[in-house]
Amino acid sequence: MEQMRRTLRSDDIEARIRADIDAGTYRPGDRLPAPEELAAELRKLTRAVEAAYRRLVEDGVLLEGLLEPGHFVADPAADPTVRTLLQAVRDTQLRLDRLEQRLGELTGRVASVERGLRAARREGGGHDPQF
Repeated sequence: MEQMRRTLRSDDIEARIRADIDAGTYRPGDRLPAPEELAAELRKLTRAVEAAYRRLVEDGVLLEGLLEPGHFVADPAADPTVRTLLQAVRDTQLRLDRLEQRLGELTGRVASVERGLRAARREGGGHDPQF
């Protein structure tokens, strides 16, 4: 039931943003407010605004910033190839972010294993200059 309420709230937000774009409140290239700001203004949950933004990006109405964070109104006259390339760049950035996070996790694990090996060698009386 709560999921349904959240969906309805994000549907309302999505409809409002589309109406604002149609009315010229937001024009191609304009940056929309951060999800937290819009949520406070509309008295909605930040998650609902984020869900609305996500659907609008999927529909090609908004673009996520590539060089700076934020959501921008897409230019409907823009070449579809350009929009496809922008989305591909964004997808690649997200994959790189996930890989960087995974690398950090693995680096932490390796450090933990190295500490364990050093401790085991100290307790066993062995000495290995590598560790």
